[in-house]
Amino acid sequence: MFDPDKAMKFFHRAKTVDETTNYEYAVQLWLSGLRWDPNSMDGLIGFAGSIARFNDSPAGKKGIGKEVSRSVSGKSDVDRYLAALLDWGQKPGDSVLAVRAAEAAAKLTLKQPTRWITERAFGIALKDKKVRKDLILKCSECFGKCDAFELALGSAEKALQIDPTDGELAARIRSLAAQATMSKGGYDKTGQEGGFRANIRDAAKQRILDDQERIVKTEDTLDRLIIAGAEELQKRPGDLPTIERYGKLLLERAKPADEEAAHKLYMQTFETTRQFRFRELAGEIKLRQLRRKVSELKDMQAKTPGNEMVERMLAQAEEEHNLLDLEEHKLRCEAYPSDLTRKFELGKRHFAMNQFHEAIEQFQEAQHEPKNRAASMTMLGLSFQQIDWNEEAIDTFRHALELKDLLPDTQMELRYCLMTALQAKATTDNDVACAEEADRLASAIARQQMSYKDIRVRRETIKALLTKLKAPRTGEPQPGAGA
Repeated sequence: MFDPDKAMKFFHRAKTVDETTNYEYAVQLWLSGLRWDPNSMDGLIGFAGSIARFNDSPAGKKGIGKEVSRSVSGKSDVDRYLAALLDWGQKPGDSVLAVRAAEAAAKLTLKQPTRWITERAFGIALKDKKVRKDLILKCSECFGKCDAFELALGSAEKALQIDPTDGELAARIRSLAAQATMSKGGYDKTGQEGGFRANIRDAAKQRILDDQERIVKTEDTLDRLIIAGAEELQKRPGDLPTIERYGKLLLERAKPADEEAAHKLYMQTFETTRQFRFRELAGEIKLRQLRRKVSELKDMQAKTPGNEMVERMLAQAEEEHNLLDLEEHKLRCEAYPSDLTRKFELGKRHFAMNQFHEAIEQFQEAQHEPKNRAASMTMLGLSFQQIDWNEEAIDTFRHALELKDLLPDTQMELRYCLMTALQAKATTDNDVACAEEADRLASAIARQQMSYKDIRVRRETIKALLTKLKAPRTGEPQPGAGA
C-alpha cells in the first residue's frame, strides 16, 4: 500500500541530509520514500541528484554500502524498481542498467518516471560504441507503455536503421506511427468526455510537467508554475504534497513577497496538522533571510573597510543568525529525539556559540550514529579541548583513529587534533611523554603534507617545548658533576 504523505517525510529528510553532504544516507532516504510513493518525480529526481553527488565524493570510490543495498533487496516489483535505480545510479553511463531501470518503472505502470528514465536510457544507449538494437527496442517498448508514442516511434525507427532487414519491426513502426498520430491529434479520445478539448488540456498539463523538470527555470516559467500551483492548491487546500510543492516554487522564484507567503503557508499548515516538517520549513526561510542579510553586510564591509557602523551591523546580524540557528536546531531535536544526525547538527551550533558543555552532550549521543561517528568524535574531542579536559580529548581522538574505513582526510584531521591535544597536555602538565608523541605526530604529518594547516609552525613550537621540558632545571645537579 502506497502513502505519499509518508513518502514526503522521507523526501524532506533526504533533502536535509543531502545538504549536510551525507549523500549515501540521503540516497537511502530517497529510496525509502520511493517505496511509499514510487510514482513520485520529486523522489526520483532527488535520488538522482544525491547519488550523482555521492559518486563524485571521496566515499563514492568505495561504492554504496551494504546497508543501502540490503534495503532494496526484496522480491516485489517495487523492490526490483528501487534496486534497478540504485544499480543504474552507481553506474550512470551503463546503458544496460539504465534500460533495466526503465523496464522496472514501466512494469509498475509509472508513466512519468518511465518516460523520464527511458529518455535518459535511450540517450545513453545511443552513446555506446556499438549501439545495441535490443536496448533501443526496449526503450521503444517503455516509451509505448507510458503513452509517449512519438518517442516510441522515433526509437523504433532508430532500431530499424541498425537492422533494415527486420520486416516485423517495419510493420510495428507503421502501427506506432498511427498511434502517435492518434495520440497527438486527440483522435484516440473521440467519443470520450472532452475529446479534442481534453487534448488541449493535456497539452497544458504537459507544458507544466515540462516546466517542472527544467533545471534552470526562467522567470516566465516560474510564474506559470506558481499560477498553476496556486490553482491546484485552491482545488486541494489540505493536500500536503501540493502545499509543499507550491511553497518550494515560491522560494525558487524568491521575489520579496514570495518568502513571506511561503513562510505563512508553512506555519498555517503546521498549526493545522501539527506536522513538524512544515514548522522546520518555515524556520529555514527565516534562517535563509538572515544568511542573506549577513552576506550583504559582508559585501558592504569589503567595499568600505574600517566602517565601524557596518562592522557593528554585521556583528549584530551574525549573532542574530547564530541564535536563531541554535533555537531552530533545538526545536528539531525536540521534535525528532531519536534522530542522531540532528543531535550532531545541534552540537555543532552549540560549539560555534562557545557552549562547549552543551555541545559535548550532543556529540556524545551523536557518535552512536555510524554515518556521523568519526565527525562526532572529532567534534567531541575538540569540545573537551576547549574546556581544558586534555586527557579526555586525547582518549577521544585515539578511539576515533581506531575506527574502520576512515577517509584519508578524516584520518589526517584526527592525527592533527590528537597532536594539538598532546601539545596542550604537555604544556599544562610539563609532560615530556606527551610532548614526544606530539613531536612524532607533527613530524609524520609534515612528511606527508607540509602545507597542512599550520603544521610547520606547530612542529617548531612542539620542538621548542620538548627542548624546554628536557632541559635540566636551575639548581639541579648536572650529569657527571662532582659531589
